[in-house]
Amino acid sequence: MKEQRYLRRDFLKLGGCSIGGGMLASSILPAKLVAAPKVEAKGKIPEKFVGMTPILPTTINEDGSLDLQGQKNLVEYCLACSSVAIGHLAFASEFHKVSNEDRDVIISNLVESVNGRVPIFIGVSSPSTSQSIEFAKRARDLGADMLMLMVPYITIPSWDETRKFYEKVCSATSLPVILQDAGSSSAMMTPERMLQLSKDNPNLRYVKPEGGNFLQKVARLMEIGEGRLEVMGGAGGKRMIHMLRLGVRSFMTGTEALDIHAAILKAYVGGDEEKAMRIYSTKFCPYFEFYSVYSEQLLKEMLHMRGIISCPKPLDPPSSKQMCEAERKEFEWVLKQIPFEKWTGKPLAFK
Repeated sequence: MKEQRYLRRDFLKLGGCSIGGGMLASSILPAKLVAAPKVEAKGKIPEKFVGMTPILPTTINEDGSLDLQGQKNLVEYCLACSSVAIGHLAFASEFHKVSNEDRDVIISNLVESVNGRVPIFIGVSSPSTSQSIEFAKRARDLGADMLMLMVPYITIPSWDETRKFYEKVCSATSLPVILQDAGSSSAMMTPERMLQLSKDNPNLRYVKPEGGNFLQKVARLMEIGEGRLEVMGGAGGKRMIHMLRLGVRSFMTGTEALDIHAAILKAYVGGDEEKAMRIYSTKFCPYFEFYSVYSEQLLKEMLHMRGIISCPKPLDPPSSKQMCEAERKEFEWVLKQIPFEKWTGKPLAFK
C-alpha cells in the first residue's frame, strides 16, 4: 500500500484577485487549464482539514462519453480556489448513474490530474455491502487516499445491521473513511451513533452530517466528538456561516461557485466574521436559493458559463425537475449581481 503524505496548504495565505468582464457566453469552450506544480509530500493526511474539500461533477461530452479534459480543468480550478482535498463519485458526481467501468476511468484520471498535490477521496456508497467493499478496494488500488461512505440507500438496514455494514466496509482497507449522513438514513444516524461507529472502526475519522436537522447534529457532534471525529460541512454549503460559528473548518460542497465558498471560509478563519457574513448573504444565498432546488441542472451549467467545462449536460437520464422561464430569468439576474464572471485562473475576490 502506498504511503500517504501531503503538504498542508496554508489556506489563509492563498488569496484571490478581481477579474473583469461580463458573463461568459455559453458558446465559449474551455481551454486546457495550466496545472499547478506538484508539491513535495510532507506530513500525513491531517486529522483536521482547514479549507474546501469539493466534490467534482462527472463531466461528459455532447455524446455522453466522459470528458476527461473537463475533469482535469476542474482539478486545476479547485486547487486555484485553495482546496485542501478533492473528491469524486458522490451525489454531486451523479455517482448512481456511473458504470463500474467509468468509475475506474474517473478515479484513474483524477489521481493522475491531482498528482499528489492534495488528498483524493472517493465515494464508495452503493445499495449493498459487497458492492461497497468492492468499490473501496478498487478505489484503493487505483490510488485513492480516502473513502466516503453512507448507509445503503435503497433498503435501509437496522442500526445493528448498519454497524455490521460499516465494520465490513471500513475493515476492507486501511484508508481513512468519511461517514456521510444523508438521505433516508439520517433519522437513524444520531450524533451518538456516529461517534459509536468511529469507536468501532479506527479508520472512520470524519463525518459529514446532512439531512433535515444537520445543523443540530453538527452542534451536538462538536460537543461530544472527543476529538475522534472531524465534522465536515456539507449540504452544498447551506448554513455555512452557522457551521463556521459552531467550529466547522472544512466544507464539502459542489464546485459550481467554489471561489465564493472559499472566500466565506477564508474571511471567517481569518477573523473577519463581518466580511464572511457579507459574502454569505449577498453572494452565496441569492444564487443558492435556486441552486438548492435545481442542483443537478445548474451545477454543470454554472461551470460551463465560466468556461471551465465544455458541456453543461447532466448524465442520462436527467431529472424531471427543471427551472421555468421566470425562475431562469431571475437566476441569471442574480448571477449578474455577484458578478459571476468568466474563469481566468484566479478566484473571484470580494471586499
